[in-house]
Amino acid sequence: MPSQDTKSAAAKPAASKSTVARTRYWRVAGILLLIGIEALLFGYSYPFFSLALEKKGIATWLIGLNASIAGAGILIFGPFVPWLIDRMGLRLLVAAQFALSLASFAAILVFDDIVVWFVARFVMGTCFSALWTTTEIWLNGVVDDKNRGRIVGASGTLYAACQFMGPLLLSGTGSTGSLPLVAAMVPLAIGVAVALSIRSAVGEVEDEEESGNAHTLRMSLTLAGSLIAAAFLTGIGETAMQSLLPLYGLAHGLTDAGASRLVAVFSLGEAVLIVALGWFADRHGRRLTLIGCAVLAVVSTLAFPLVIDRTFLLEPVIFLAGGTVSGLYTLGIVLIGQDYRGQRLAVVSTGFAMAYSAGSVIGSTPIGLLMDLFGAEALPFSVAAGFIALLLFLVRPGRKPAEASAE
Repeated sequence: MPSQDTKSAAAKPAASKSTVARTRYWRVAGILLLIGIEALLFGYSYPFFSLALEKKGIATWLIGLNASIAGAGILIFGPFVPWLIDRMGLRLLVAAQFALSLASFAAILVFDDIVVWFVARFVMGTCFSALWTTTEIWLNGVVDDKNRGRIVGASGTLYAACQFMGPLLLSGTGSTGSLPLVAAMVPLAIGVAVALSIRSAVGEVEDEEESGNAHTLRMSLTLAGSLIAAAFLTGIGETAMQSLLPLYGLAHGLTDAGASRLVAVFSLGEAVLIVALGWFADRHGRRLTLIGCAVLAVVSTLAFPLVIDRTFLLEPVIFLAGGTVSGLYTLGIVLIGQDYRGQRLAVVSTGFAMAYSAGSVIGSTPIGLLMDLFGAEALPFSVAAGFIALLLFLVRPGRKPAEASAE
């Protein structure tokens, strides 16, 4: 008959396995929660800053500049991410990024100076962009291969859904006073607590992301020029829409809530249509789908002035624009994974991300200036012009074999 000590010894491994399993599940769930919080605040911050600064009488081009510097920080900070992960670990680094974003909103609440608004936007924009990278690395390191595709895919859908909720939250808090600032600080504080609560399970190793070199973007242009162009122009178009679409709505007589709703519908299109575009691309050719997506992006953005006074048409058009603009980025990632392996995959993927960030930095400022000079319609016309240029690039003769293989 087994002794009590033998029973206890047998129970310990089972209890240990149960503890490890719970820790692993919480790590995945916790990281997904962090991704959702970051996406919520990302979707919230763009219309918030645009509307709040507009209420202060700031010129549209300066509002565009404020949106652009939100994406500039990652171009400076990005090369140091692997070094910081090595020094701090993902848990502390992610918690620090949430804490700095929280401190940025708190600084605006306390000081309310235009310089503080710009510095805070730079800091939190850098943190939000870095959080997208670091949480992706963290998630990829803790999921097992059996469930990796489903969980990472689910994180993309979660990100889009939470980003869609951001403008809806703003429509409830308004863009003036302390309430919208406090409403942003609460989930950021939760993010700090959740990040610090996630512990490593015994035997788990976090994956590290391979970084690019100093010539990444130039090498990528040589290897996959049309895909890099798609990333750059998508960065311009998406950032301009996210930051300036509320001002476009206000210029046409919409309320703050109605203007914020345009961004919500745009983000909803990003969340929903990318699934359909991926399904279509797998069955009918990915490069063909990329070209078709660019055509729809041009048509839908050019339709804005025609439907702005017809709500029953406006929201479907905004929805289509959101899905197709975002779809260009998603299809670019699919094509990179299809056509490149090893070091080339690392180089092109890194250049793709850098090009998107560069487009995000550049996009809002000149388009905001054009809106100041020529009126609100400069927004859809400028974005459409960029995607027309992309179409010409995609259908140009003599493309490289790697690009042709994507058909």
